[in-house]
Amino acid sequence: MPASDPARTAAALLLNDLERHDRSLDELLPDLDAKLSDGRDIRFARQLVLGAVRWQKRLDWMLDPFCSRPVAELSPWARHILRLGAYQLCWLDRVPDRAAVHTAVELAKRFGHKGIAALVNAVLRRLTREREHIAYPDPARDPVRYLSVYYSHPEWLVARWLERWDTSFVTPLLAQNNQAADLNIRLNPLRETVELPPNSQAVGPLPGFYKVPNPAGLFAAAAYRQGHFQVQDPNAALAVALLDPQPGERLLDLCSAPGGKATQSAAAMGDRGLVVAADISPARIGRVRDNARRLGLSSLRPVVRDGATPGAGAFDRVLADVPCSATGVLGRRPDVRWRRAPNQLPSLVARQQTLLGRAFEHLRPGGVLVYSTCSLESEENEAVVDGFLERTPAARLEPAADAFPDRPWADRFVQTIPGHHPGDGSFAARIRKAQS
Repeated sequence: MPASDPARTAAALLLNDLERHDRSLDELLPDLDAKLSDGRDIRFARQLVLGAVRWQKRLDWMLDPFCSRPVAELSPWARHILRLGAYQLCWLDRVPDRAAVHTAVELAKRFGHKGIAALVNAVLRRLTREREHIAYPDPARDPVRYLSVYYSHPEWLVARWLERWDTSFVTPLLAQNNQAADLNIRLNPLRETVELPPNSQAVGPLPGFYKVPNPAGLFAAAAYRQGHFQVQDPNAALAVALLDPQPGERLLDLCSAPGGKATQSAAAMGDRGLVVAADISPARIGRVRDNARRLGLSSLRPVVRDGATPGAGAFDRVLADVPCSATGVLGRRPDVRWRRAPNQLPSLVARQQTLLGRAFEHLRPGGVLVYSTCSLESEENEAVVDGFLERTPAARLEPAADAFPDRPWADRFVQTIPGHHPGDGSFAARIRKAQS
């Protein structure tokens, strides 16, 4: 592969690493910054990777008719290179067809062999000629398969959502999951003056949040290094708004890393009181500590600790932002749709139930707990909360609509859904512990 095409090379290598290693796309994407020095190459490589991962199922459907066997059964390098080439041909108008095919063949020569190069050349040339005539499953006869293929989601997830909602509701959700996620920031209220990134636009539903249209160089900017803002989705911040921490209180964030909600809590308290940010991962707690230092938060105390284990101390407020299936953030984390399986849900739910119970144990009488996820699945959300309330006489639900009146995403709980509410999918429930 010529050195003049580092972006496509880096994209192919990253897709291979994503398949071979048990690491998420979030973990791997920063590696591009180390491999590529030019900002344009970084942006193009990221676009290629995210596009190939996001549209994987539809890409395979488009490619399969031109292969001797399904793309999923080809060698890894053949799969990655074909998907990268097809994505450029069918989604990136600014890339000439000839360039998309030629560079894919050169990648195949470098990472495969002559047979793979010949296959890539033949398949992509046929796709170039016939892409306007691709036939998709019949939406009337098999809506699950059609939506799964056309919007590139696993069939089991589409089927789950169609059991819960009708097609007119599910379609915008699927479509939104295939849009590039915005990068949003939360201003640091502890800074007397803040410098916003260029062209930033205010976004709701909470004040102090802005969308950054061009995030290139954001983390190297002086304003970021000096703690003027923190990267955070505004819908994720709803959990802390529902928790409503007050100056001078003791607060526990049970599953804290990377610290967006912990730093938001400390800032909301005016940096007066105590915020214990707990997480099981030492590396991730290091990120919480770095963010607290950058934002100038002295009240935040990061600790390495499993939230499921009992511990000493009673807190005025506890946030249990628990590990979940992350089906509400598939636009931001497109690989999650391929990493999740329905048989994983029971173990996730069991963990969530344990964490909610431990969180409640940490509450003082009269204290407030918020249980939150970035999942859309009712088993992880309403069912966990309702089951806990049934088992726990001292626990009382405080409807989210009391805190957020006249908001379409707030009734008993907070529930935002991509395609129907701006931003990520989120869930939050507020629970108060009886005085005695």
